[in-house]
Amino acid sequence: MTVSREGILSYCAAAVAFRLISSAFNFYYVKVFLNIYHIEEYWFQIAQVSYLIWNAINDPLFAYIQDSTNLKFTRTRRESILYCGPLFALSFLVPWIPWGESNMIVGLHLIVSLFLWDTMLTFMGLAMCALFTELSQEPNDRIALTRYAQIASIIGSPSIMFLEFTSDNLHYFRAFQMTTVLIAVCSWLLFLYSGLHAHTKYDLKKMKSDDADISHEKNMNESFWKQACQILSDRNFIAFVITNFFHGLHKAFLSSFMVIVCDQLISDEVISASIRKTFYGAIGIISTVRINFHGLPILFILLEIRTVRFLRSRTGLIQSEQNQV
Repeated sequence: MTVSREGILSYCAAAVAFRLISSAFNFYYVKVFLNIYHIEEYWFQIAQVSYLIWNAINDPLFAYIQDSTNLKFTRTRRESILYCGPLFALSFLVPWIPWGESNMIVGLHLIVSLFLWDTMLTFMGLAMCALFTELSQEPNDRIALTRYAQIASIIGSPSIMFLEFTSDNLHYFRAFQMTTVLIAVCSWLLFLYSGLHAHTKYDLKKMKSDDADISHEKNMNESFWKQACQILSDRNFIAFVITNFFHGLHKAFLSSFMVIVCDQLISDEVISASIRKTFYGAIGIISTVRINFHGLPILFILLEIRTVRFLRSRTGLIQSEQNQV
């Protein structure tokens, strides 16, 4: 393997940090704004639509900025992670600090939170994806690096379970806020380590040549609109965007709205609070484990069947007791 151990650890550290805050944000922001801040449906819909529009625009925009500018935080992928990691961690904390109780303030709070979050998520995600491709060009190295990063991200998956038990399913919101601060600090420290040590082959080559300027080569000859037209006319890109849209839709529904649906459909009489919190916290862990360990799909299918049967039996038992009463 041509990738150094330090490079692998640095990339895995960024993967853990990314998973720590992204899984928690996607899982809780809808529930917090609906159940804690009591946002109106009108403002919630405006925020979601604005978020979708901004999400569609910022991907090519930030890709162009990273590849066509030579700012201090865009010179290398490592420096993008180093300087933008703290901002990413701060954007994770914005939704959990109340701004006010009026409907307009709560609505603006959600809009600003989603815009800041998606801005930093996209910027950091692009930097990490580019860092992955620049660490090595060998296919075997990239496969191994993907496996290591996926396994390392399991460490970041329990953030939901940690928040569930410390806040008692958001019943103690102050404990939830304190726990999110702890998660943000841990994430920033991991991004800091990655930003200091994730040197790509381009960085190492210039460092060996005693070149003070280690910035990557930038494409500054073509405008943003010209590059955008070239990309949008590519069939592979269009196919990828369509597939990624449905993947994002499924992921957003599962992460953000599943807890709302489950709380409405499954009462506390069917599943105890401790089992419910464990189930919510284990979703991210199970999905990651299921992807990486190919010998376990049958086991997970059997587990899902047993879970459905358990819920049906418990529901039927409670209904029969109510009918007798």
